[in-house]
Amino acid sequence: MKLLELFQAVKDHQLTKDQLEMYRNELAHVFADMKIEYAELEKNEAIYLLQQKDVAWTGRKAMWKGTDEGQRMITLKNYLGATNKILDSLKSRLYSIY
Repeated sequence: MKLLELFQAVKDHQLTKDQLEMYRNELAHVFADMKIEYAELEKNEAIYLLQQKDVAWTGRKAMWKGTDEGQRMITLKNYLGATNKILDSLKSRLYSIY
């Protein structure tokens, strides 16, 4: 199941405890995968920024954000934040059941 599909699925307030646990686990795995990908992009960003010696630092950052990897990094950063909020919500829902 894709991330956005998971987000949609957990909106259902009639989910059972088992379903909530399953979605929490699935989202936790997706979150971990995204964090690993984000770390790789951060390393690539650092190398990119160091290679652009003839451009001011802020210009380098702007140039990086315009690359495919920079765009992916922006997307992942926001997906990570959203996933974290959804995980918190799932945990609260599970605690209310126990």
